[in-house]
Amino acid sequence: MSEEHCIRWLRFTKEATTEISQLVRPQLQPQSRARTALPVAVKVTMVLNFCSSGSFQASAGDMCNISQYGSALMHNGGHILTVPDEEQGAIDCVHIALCAPRVNSAVFANRKGFHSLSMQLACDHAHRIMEVDTCYPGSSYDAFIMWQSIMPAIFHLAQQVKGWLLGDKGYPLKPWLVTPVMNPRTRAQQAYNESQAATGNIVEHTLIAQIKTTTKCKFKVTIIN
Repeated sequence: MSEEHCIRWLRFTKEATTEISQLVRPQLQPQSRARTALPVAVKVTMVLNFCSSGSFQASAGDMCNISQYGSALMHNGGHILTVPDEEQGAIDCVHIALCAPRVNSAVFANRKGFHSLSMQLACDHAHRIMEVDTCYPGSSYDAFIMWQSIMPAIFHLAQQVKGWLLGDKGYPLKPWLVTPVMNPRTRAQQAYNESQAATGNIVEHTLIAQIKTTTKCKFKVTIIN
């Protein structure tokens, strides 16, 4: 892997990646002498690629052990890999329209009736983007994409993070993921849903702001989620 590819895919230089591998070697050293046992460097590369891309599919290898490898980096490499002490934000998926692919076009057909990629975007209250994932076709459910992304690991596996995300009714209710009240019966529940929906719109506002600041073209932006 070249230095350029290492920085692009892992967000670390080759030298820094080597230092991280040495740091967690006692925890990730293969217990088996089998030829198929993964070396420490491969395990570290998998985790760093997962953390930088936010997608299980983007990291080749044994995905069943990603959380184990990630825990070793979090516990032993806190001065290298850090997670904010507190995070509040919102998460949602929007559809990026595209021409019908020649292969597996039905998979890219969304519930709105056109072909698209489903892009997950998570941002904080200040419109700072926390994570972007564009690896899934338009037919994918929002909750499915979320579970495959890095967000559960940040808020659940890390455990030291204090905060939560706002999600719409397409997401499951979790201690770190706040969703609307289904079938609200009281005025308080209705008021909560209204505030929750208004606050959750920050994802759309963030996306529109990013589009406007990264292009000089003047065009109308329509958000479809």
